[in-house]
Amino acid sequence: MGWKAEANAICRRWRNRVGWSIGVASVTLLGFTGAEARSMDPSVVKHRTYSATPIASVSMGQSAALSFDLFEFIGNVFRYIQVSNISDAEEVALGRRINDMLLDQQYQLYNDDRVQSYVDRIGQRLVNKSDSRDIPFEFQVVASDEVNAFAIPGGYVYVTTGLLQAAENEAQLASVLAHEISHINQRHSVEAIKRATLARGIAETADIETSTLAQIGYQLTIDLPRSRDFEYAADEGGLEILRQAEYPAMAFVNFLEILESSSGTPEFLRTHPTSANRIEELRNQIAASDYSGDRGVRESAYENAVYPLN
Repeated sequence: MGWKAEANAICRRWRNRVGWSIGVASVTLLGFTGAEARSMDPSVVKHRTYSATPIASVSMGQSAALSFDLFEFIGNVFRYIQVSNISDAEEVALGRRINDMLLDQQYQLYNDDRVQSYVDRIGQRLVNKSDSRDIPFEFQVVASDEVNAFAIPGGYVYVTTGLLQAAENEAQLASVLAHEISHINQRHSVEAIKRATLARGIAETADIETSTLAQIGYQLTIDLPRSRDFEYAADEGGLEILRQAEYPAMAFVNFLEILESSSGTPEFLRTHPTSANRIEELRNQIAASDYSGDRGVRESAYENAVYPLN
């Protein structure tokens, strides 16, 4: 039985046996699994308050003010499962759609093959030298004075010309790319889309079109800052990628400090929340490990590689 049919079957079974709607105290549809849904026995929960942390805290019985059909509740649960379980191939296809939207509506690729190839070579080295996911990665330079870099599902990483100019050497650029690769390795963008899908109540049908998910991913990319938890996790993963590729881990700390000391708030700091505690945590992780690489620290070599921007 497919997951959609299974969701409907569960809903019918609950309604036939109990015949009530659910009065909602608070519902946050995050983290509920199909196994958990199947294990909830209506004969038990009918007479008590059921709490399924972190997904929901609900009062069973009649509710005049807040109520919704059980089909809608279980449908949302299974939509969560659907987005959670997208395959690597589906994620790459989703990323391709978001990429097309970004390059059609928001950014233009920087028109210099030498710079594009240079950034891609660094990115591919980081991927190949590390334990990154077995999906194709694509690194692209977009023409923008913003100092920013970001990643979307499916292996797409972007860096602005403004960031290339702000970096002092290749190691600092590599540290930013490693951070974005870490986001992809940990599927942070997919998780963000999953949460947004449920939060926005996209629930008319149990099937979520790829185009709908792509639109959500696009909006998240251009509008919202990253989760602080995601940033800390990507910091740790990015440092390990740098180590494996023989770049100095302190390059990322140095780059963040450059941005913090600049006038105004660079876009990278707005979309990647940074604080003294975060930088201190990076320093502690570096001090407790064997990050000793020295690749890419020559400023003159970097300036030569990105000279069209100067």
